[in-house]
Amino acid sequence: MKVAIFGSKEFDSLEYHFNDSFKHLGHEVVQFDIKDYAPLPYVYNYWAIKFLKKYGRYLSVKIAKKIMDLRPDIVICSYRFIHPDAIKLLKSNLKGVPVVQLNPDALTTFEDQQVFASPYDAYFTKDPFIVNFMKNKAGLNAHYLPEAFNQRIHKAPNENRIQLENNTNIDVLAFGSMYPYRANIIRKLVDSGIKPTLFGMPDWRFGTSPIDQYFNREYITGARKSELLYGAKIVFNNFHYAEVESVNVKFFEISGIGGFQICDYKDAIKDYSVLDPKDFTFKTIDEAQELIAHYLPKQGLRHELAAKQAEHFLNHHTYDIRVEQMLKHI
Repeated sequence: MKVAIFGSKEFDSLEYHFNDSFKHLGHEVVQFDIKDYAPLPYVYNYWAIKFLKKYGRYLSVKIAKKIMDLRPDIVICSYRFIHPDAIKLLKSNLKGVPVVQLNPDALTTFEDQQVFASPYDAYFTKDPFIVNFMKNKAGLNAHYLPEAFNQRIHKAPNENRIQLENNTNIDVLAFGSMYPYRANIIRKLVDSGIKPTLFGMPDWRFGTSPIDQYFNREYITGARKSELLYGAKIVFNNFHYAEVESVNVKFFEISGIGGFQICDYKDAIKDYSVLDPKDFTFKTIDEAQELIAHYLPKQGLRHELAAKQAEHFLNHHTYDIRVEQMLKHI
């Protein structure tokens, strides 16, 4: 099958992993990244698309025409800013070819709601809350598709775990965008005596923060991410507040790599996890602090639980599995 993906080629992005999984499963994949077709430098494109509506339409239609030339068997669109006219053009010129929307993000990422103004054949999203209003209220052909991990990228290092943990020397690790909500939670951990190691960059919009001193100022991905998540004693994963009934992609990556994580409680976790959610999730910051204090000295227990979770995720939560689940709905 010939697959067209209209989305980012960035390493470790959802589109990157869907591309990899489709190829691994024997399909031909051609990816269309906006950076390859935009006349403006990439840094300006987001704002140009957002505020110059004609430019946004021009760029979307330009890429749609390139996709039409490919004559694919399926088109998967992950950008939420694609102009509806581009989707209409694809639908009118690729008769019988499913054009679907794959939304990997939370509720706050629908841009100007181009997704709802576009005649996609199917919509895939990770949050049951979003599926509910799209399907039962808007009458759209919406399907639940949780995020996942790529076992060919997100894998445990081939090193002795105890030795790696000693070498890494990290009690509590957190990584990713440190927006104010997350920063407040990390600060609560610091106030309780926990000294986290933070990967990513501080949020400088509102001045310095008491947690700035804990940043490594390093964006982690690939083998480096695997090494750190596997080598840290605990990976602290607090979700964005817009994750209404869903979890983030880190949840799957950490578990798939074999890291031991402590994260927010969501009802969906009981469907994802082989472990009892009460053993590693929190509903309050006090519970998070208690879990960290409980597990830090228990190396053997942490490793045992993480290994069970990693095996379960390999069997149930890879992108290869998500691709097959998607195709069954189309």
